[in-house]
Amino acid sequence: MGIAAEIRRKRILEQLGSTGRVYVKDISQALGVTEVTVRRDLGLLASKGLLNKTYGGAVLAAPEVKASVRYRQKRKLTAKKVIGKLASKLIRDGDVIYLEAGSTCYEIIPYLTDRKKLTVIVNSLYLMRRLHEMTTHNIIIIGGQYRPDRMDMVGPGAEIAIGQLGGFRAFTGADDITIDAGISGADVVTVGFAKMVLKRASEVIFVGDHTKFDNPALYKIADIDQLDYIVTDTRPANAWRIAARKNHIKLIYPKVGKCLSTKL
Repeated sequence: MGIAAEIRRKRILEQLGSTGRVYVKDISQALGVTEVTVRRDLGLLASKGLLNKTYGGAVLAAPEVKASVRYRQKRKLTAKKVIGKLASKLIRDGDVIYLEAGSTCYEIIPYLTDRKKLTVIVNSLYLMRRLHEMTTHNIIIIGGQYRPDRMDMVGPGAEIAIGQLGGFRAFTGADDITIDAGISGADVVTVGFAKMVLKRASEVIFVGDHTKFDNPALYKIADIDQLDYIVTDTRPANAWRIAARKNHIKLIYPKVGKCLSTKL
């Protein structure tokens, strides 16, 4: 007897994320279902824009960027590109990393082509626009409730899925960061998932431009002492450099083409 439809479709998307292509015959044998059932699954996933059907199988679709996501992508784009380049220097061959579903982490992805044998965990179809062609890396897509406005997956299903993983290095953003209140967000669903990610991570790298500092949002995600790195686009205020030393955080920002750190 074959496995349940929801599990089948999740397995199909996981395989697509890993290899970029699946074949009806292979899925049928691996999941113990008929090829007719597999074609039906592929048709449903294609109708949701998650893949493109091909002769004998399917390939991962590069999703259309929604207007709201496109707007966030363009905001502070120069700063995000600077942060993306700096943050990418922390990634080594063979690393297992989580990239938060945001426009700053999106700018890390182009530099991953220079790395070997990464495992990249995402809950974002937006990030998959750049990741889906990187077939040399192992890509894990976290499922859950899909939010078209953000092009991400959240909710209990996503939290259960990320709860099965661990030991990854998490690159995460937030709406704001302060010394006293830590990192915070304005959306309670996003915050709930972010808390689970940080709980499972072996190392946490906060990525955010200078406008994120010292203006706390409504829902707290974590204290700053849970962070291992803070990567930003300009030199932070003296208070931040003191706080970084106190909390053993490496603070990274550009200055005369170099990255400076304050970790003791």
